[in-house]
Amino acid sequence: MTYIELSQLGFEKILPAFEQSYDGFLLSDKEGRIFYANKAVELISGFSKKDIVGKTPEEMEQNGIIVSQSMKVLKKDPLTISQKLSNDREVFITSKPVFDEKGEFICYAANYRDLSILNELHNEHHQQLNINYTELQELRLQLLKTDDWISASSKIKALKEKVWKVAKTEAIVLILGESGVGKEVVSKNIHKISNRKDFPYIQINCAAIPESLIEAELFGYEKGAFTGAISAKPGLLEVANGGTVLLDEIGEIPLHLQVKLLRVIQTKEITRVGGTKAKKLDVRFLAATNRDLKRLVEKGEFREDLFYRLNVIPINIPPLRERKADIIPLIHYFLDKFNVKYTTNRKISKKALQLLENYTWPGNIRQLENTIEHLVILAEDDMIMPDALPKEVTRDFSIDLTEDIIPLKKLRDDMERKMISLALTRYKSIREAAKHLEVDHSTLVRKIKRLEIF
Repeated sequence: MTYIELSQLGFEKILPAFEQSYDGFLLSDKEGRIFYANKAVELISGFSKKDIVGKTPEEMEQNGIIVSQSMKVLKKDPLTISQKLSNDREVFITSKPVFDEKGEFICYAANYRDLSILNELHNEHHQQLNINYTELQELRLQLLKTDDWISASSKIKALKEKVWKVAKTEAIVLILGESGVGKEVVSKNIHKISNRKDFPYIQINCAAIPESLIEAELFGYEKGAFTGAISAKPGLLEVANGGTVLLDEIGEIPLHLQVKLLRVIQTKEITRVGGTKAKKLDVRFLAATNRDLKRLVEKGEFREDLFYRLNVIPINIPPLRERKADIIPLIHYFLDKFNVKYTTNRKISKKALQLLENYTWPGNIRQLENTIEHLVILAEDDMIMPDALPKEVTRDFSIDLTEDIIPLKKLRDDMERKMISLALTRYKSIREAAKHLEVDHSTLVRKIKRLEIF
């Protein structure tokens, strides 16, 4: 079948995505004859497309591409199997018939993954995390012992009132805000106040788990689902049953898993990888992200239906620069915390405290906490003076009429450095930062070099 014929079937829009995928994709007709294979098929099988396209499973077996004829099952109802290739690689195959709007058969679609790589990643990931039931229980108890929610600003007081109202409900909450603003603190407080406070609280960082493992980590797997699966294992969602799940960095979850996650949220049922029996799930879902999900929806990188399912009650946490009244209470809180941790007795001078308060904190509370810990550890005297502060804090210049006159060029450079640093922290690229600073991309690059902004 040619590309033109594929276009007539309506596949022309999705074929580029297939070609860029690390998973193998196959399309076959009613007889099981393959008429499309993407590049990943060649990498996984070790054979070129010309050896695969146009062949049936029987012919592929005769040509030594596959060891057994279990690919015949691609002609049956949707299912998942493992298949051994002649290069000793094992693949995990999911197949399904595709129908048009009238219910007429179009083709069979199948995707498969190299289980040897999946298994290696799986073992490597678990060696790093070393998660088991005991550790998850300890994690739950640790997360329940959250620190007090330090605040003094009217914005955070209003936000606390909102959290108290929604915590007692079962509504999904979407927590929004820049990196480091305290989304985890809000999530933990929702759980701590809720009726589920005595049950597990599991935080899942969707950006930290490798894409090839995230499905098994979330949903679990059955014995024999893939090489190395010598026993069944519940996923993190199943372990959290009865409690609360925070889907952190939800904007990073792979597009192909968003459909399955949406179904789990809607049906409150979960099916392990390689399994056929659905299990009831009783969890309260929270989600958090520092990304603009609406923009991701517009770009086709996030499903619109999942976005609206998560966006039941949005809670937007303002950045630290918009709630300066919280800065000094947070400084004293972190100062006390690290004085206890490192058995020190540090204090901060009035001038140093003023400089810290006037800084814009592009990294928000996380940056502030790290800065105070740095000062407590490295300060030479118990009284922390302005000269001990990080350069970026003292560079964040604010005019004080009691200070000496500063040359206008230095003042201009300091202010430009401040605004450019803020823009580069807030936006993901120099081009996007230039757009918001209303300068050309090339102009901004020159300024970054001249002002030594790294």
